[in-house]
This record gives sequence, structure tokens and C-alpha cells, in this order.
Amino acid sequence: MSKTVSLNRPAVSYRFQRVYPGLQTGHALTVQTKRQEPVRFFMQQSDLDGACGVHIAAMILAIHDLAKPSALHEMSHRKTGVAATVWQAFQHTFFAGVHPEEWVELMDSLDLPLALTAKYGMQDNADGYALEWLMCGGDLVALAFASVKHTRTKHWALAVGVEGAVVGKVHTPDTILLLDPSASEPSFAPSNARLRLPTTGPGSRQAPPDSLNPSKDGKRKPVHWMYEAAEWNAEEVRLLAAVRLQRRAAA
Repeated sequence: MSKTVSLNRPAVSYRFQRVYPGLQTGHALTVQTKRQEPVRFFMQQSDLDGACGVHIAAMILAIHDLAKPSALHEMSHRKTGVAATVWQAFQHTFFAGVHPEEWVELMDSLDLPLALTAKYGMQDNADGYALEWLMCGGDLVALAFASVKHTRTKHWALAVGVEGAVVGKVHTPDTILLLDPSASEPSFAPSNARLRLPTTGPGSRQAPPDSLNPSKDGKRKPVHWMYEAAEWNAEEVRLLAAVRLQRRAAA
């Protein structure tokens, strides 16, 4: 006697993670460049400076093998080369910080083989573009964000991956994986902080899947992320900018 096979099987659900392909986890996070040995590239800022924008710029250049990490660590003492050029461009932001539009201008001024695509705030759907770029994989995304509750927190971090849920064949991202220069160097992990969509509220996981897209009247709804890291208390933030950085192919 044959058995009846049910066609209404429950959809398989699980969590997924996509990370920038060049990263290698271990005791220290490294990247495989053209050099024989993988290199450590994480740059950590101090408690005194406001140089998060400079630090993620340096990490981006090291990951793309446009400058050696050792040279970037000594950029203020360099007279020539890419590291010296970075310091000349960014030194005035070391304590004051840098706004998103200026960060993009300074990165462009370095005249390096990097193509930048910038989206600013809710009006440009920076949240949606950041998730889309990270889901496609292969690109780094610089993120600027600010606290929802006060004006003290304005910060830069480097997005290197994304996490989310899979139900059936539908992938829904809900977490951005970050390398935050204000946190410790990650060990056996590709990130040291994250932006997570909360379970309730604006842009939450319980919101419709198209909540990061414009509504029928053309207006975008604000998206609030929960910033989380081992060193800091969780804080609700909003994205100020998302900047995708792609290495241009050699001519």
C-alpha cells in the first residue's frame, strides 16, 4: 500500500550570514591580499579622538591592498605614498570628526581606484541600499549613523556583512555586521558590532518586508536600528549615510 505524501510541507527556516569574501577569521581578523601571508588590517581609535572616519578609511585601503597596514599606522609620520596622502586629506578631522558628504569628498580626493556610491539618510533610502549592497556580496559599505535619542553619538563603522532569516526560498536580512573602530579587534569573528532591526517599532522585523521601500504615497518611513557591541550599551540609531566602495578594474 502506497503512502500519501503531503504537499503542504512546512517551509524550512534558518538563519544565514554573508560576509565580505576576503576576510579570514582567527585569533585576529585578517584579509588575503596579493602578499603571501594574510595581513591584519583592523584599526582601533582611542578614547580621545574623533577619528572613526579616518580609521574606517584606512581599513578600506588595507582590505583593498591599496596601502600597507603598517604604513597606515604611521600615516602622520609619512612624507610620501598613499598613507601620507590619507593623512594630508583627513588630519583636520582627527579630533572633530567628519560629516558624510565631506568623507565622500575626501575619499574621492585621494585619487585611488575606488568607485564610491553614496546614499544619504531616509530621503535616499540609505537603509535599503545598504542591505541590498551587502546582500549582493563582494563590496564594503561605510556607514555613518547617529543616536535617535540625543545628538552626542555620531559615528562611522565599516559594514562587512549581513545576517537574516530564510523561510522557504525568501531571504530577509535584519542585521548588519560591523567593524567598529571604537570597539576591540575581533577574534574568531568577522565583526565586533552590529546594527540590528528591533522586533518592534520603525523598520522592525515584524514590519512588512517592503518597509525599507517607499510607501504608496512616496514617503519613506524612518528606520531605527539597534546598535550593539560588547563594549557599549545597546543604543537606538538611524543611518545618516551608506557609501559603497568598489575596487575599479585595472585599465
